[in-house]
Amino acid sequence: MNNITKFIKFISLFIALVGAYFFIKILTIDGDDVSALSRPVSLFINFTKIVLYITIAIVLIFTVKNLLKNPKAMKKALISLGALAVVFALSYMMADGGKVVTSAGTLEAGSTSKLVSAGMWFSILLGAVAFIGFIFDTVKTLVK
Repeated sequence: MNNITKFIKFISLFIALVGAYFFIKILTIDGDDVSALSRPVSLFINFTKIVLYITIAIVLIFTVKNLLKNPKAMKKALISLGALAVVFALSYMMADGGKVVTSAGTLEAGSTSKLVSAGMWFSILLGAVAFIGFIFDTVKTLVK
């Protein structure tokens, strides 16, 4: 085993032990005592956030590093991001920014409503592209 594998196993063990500590700590507290549960749960959530942010940073660093090493892969990635940007622009244009009533009974309008609607259209358009691709691939396989 090389040094990086040992390091990763050590970090994984550390994260598992800290998670197990918080899990046991939370289980040993009376569930009805909200104030006693508040601190360990809050610490556990903060620890989870830190691990998530570190993981995202590592993934981004290695992704950018590999993209810089391989210009063809970078070109493909940029084309894909451009295609997603075009699909999002289309979905934003199709979105309705009308007024909606929230669960609190307040009226929400404008950019929030428009972005939510754009997100829905974005999902619908990507789902349609995936479905068309699936159908195309199935027909292509059947023709062979």
